[in-house]
Amino acid sequence: MRTNGTETLKAVARRSWLIVFVLVLVGVANMNLLRHSQGSQFKASARVILSPTDLAATVAGFSGYVDPALVDQTEGALAESQELFEQAAASGLGRYGSAARLRAGTQVAKSGSTIDFSVTSSDSEYAVGAADLLARTYPNWRAALSSAAVTEAVKEVENELENQPTRDPDLVAQLNRLRTFRTLVTGNVLLVEPADEAIKTRPSPVRDSLLGGLIGLFIAFVVVAIREAVDTRIRSEAEIEDLLDLPVLGTIEALPRKTPLIATRRNRDRYGDVYALLAANLTHGRTSGVIAVTSATPGEGKTTTAVNLAIALARRASRVAIVDFDPRRPSVAKVLKIPPDARGVESVLLDDASLESITWCVPLNGNSIAPVAADGRSNGSNGSNGSGAEPQEVLRVIPIRNIGQLGEALSSSALESLVSRLRDEFDYVVLDTGPALSVPDPTELAHVVDFVLIVVRHGRVSASTLRSLNRLHRSWPKTDAGAVLVGAPRHADSYAYYAAR
Repeated sequence: MRTNGTETLKAVARRSWLIVFVLVLVGVANMNLLRHSQGSQFKASARVILSPTDLAATVAGFSGYVDPALVDQTEGALAESQELFEQAAASGLGRYGSAARLRAGTQVAKSGSTIDFSVTSSDSEYAVGAADLLARTYPNWRAALSSAAVTEAVKEVENELENQPTRDPDLVAQLNRLRTFRTLVTGNVLLVEPADEAIKTRPSPVRDSLLGGLIGLFIAFVVVAIREAVDTRIRSEAEIEDLLDLPVLGTIEALPRKTPLIATRRNRDRYGDVYALLAANLTHGRTSGVIAVTSATPGEGKTTTAVNLAIALARRASRVAIVDFDPRRPSVAKVLKIPPDARGVESVLLDDASLESITWCVPLNGNSIAPVAADGRSNGSNGSNGSGAEPQEVLRVIPIRNIGQLGEALSSSALESLVSRLRDEFDYVVLDTGPALSVPDPTELAHVVDFVLIVVRHGRVSASTLRSLNRLHRSWPKTDAGAVLVGAPRHADSYAYYAAR
């Protein structure tokens, strides 16, 4: 009964969904609160469209190959130049602040033949005006930058012609082309698309919620991963088999809190088959025997499992008895509604009482539990079928009083004699013992039983606890043993076949 990786992930998801859900909600809430606390923010963009070729150079007759990638890099660098922002700040006459302020709130993006100036600010009018200012300043600044070199070339050609006795026709033609080029140069800007309006970028509930949710989800995954690494509590059949080196005979889903028994008809349909399967697995190959039910620690559902297992065995047309062997915390009598002052197995071990005088009969074919003492005493109801005959399905119960411990009785010949008498009287005997790591009773009983069933509650015990139980189990006499996982999460699809229609 091994679980694969997918089942493990599903199990982790089932027990961690609440953590993930809460942290995602916290992330969404915190991100929205942060954005609101930061105030509103607006973004406006103005675009400059460039000519793919240098029109002025073409008209003037200059030609030659220019690397487009180099042109893009150059234009991008120029658009982010400090001089451009200084020129724009000067043109704005201080309305948009210094060049440093303009540059801090501006994002320049060069894509193909366009340059976008995007300005972010808490003032929508400022964002629109600053973006337009930069886009309108760029053509003039770019043209001036381009024409500066041409003007210098014109001066050099004119000086050279003045120093010649006769004017060189080639220099004259070159001078004319340079003058024409200087007139046409515009920095290759074809069009300026001004910013029409500013878009509100903060707060943005949808985007902020998505971002906060993703951050919360990431934190949740980290928390779950750490918890799974630190938490070594047992939650699967595979872990039990690996740690105890024993087969898992069944998995019992978590029973309703106020429904510890499957004896009543309203609970039989859903839970009866689960315990019936456990009983079938446990008794496979044997027609009788003494079964001790124990666990590593208290509170794992040992008594509930023992009682329901005994009920399932009794429904197999067998004479079955359940004996409470946990004198420190006896619970069988309480679960089966036997009077708390009833004598029990301690009377047989210590006072040599008869089995019949301490045995109670619990009918299993009714809608409620009504135990009847074997010698005629009852607990408010005779629990009979109305004809005085014993009901068809009956579980015999031998309780025990809270006496602290049985002491020497468990290690004496009286114990062996009692178990021998129980074997003679019944087909199957289920012993509800104390937790194996807390009391010595299960160890004392190990040499007189045929099978030990270890109850492991889902998410209750740690791996180290089961390792300790495995070491203790290896010290017991050679006895068949198995385990059962109880309290497993409910999966509606697993039991849909058995649901009432």
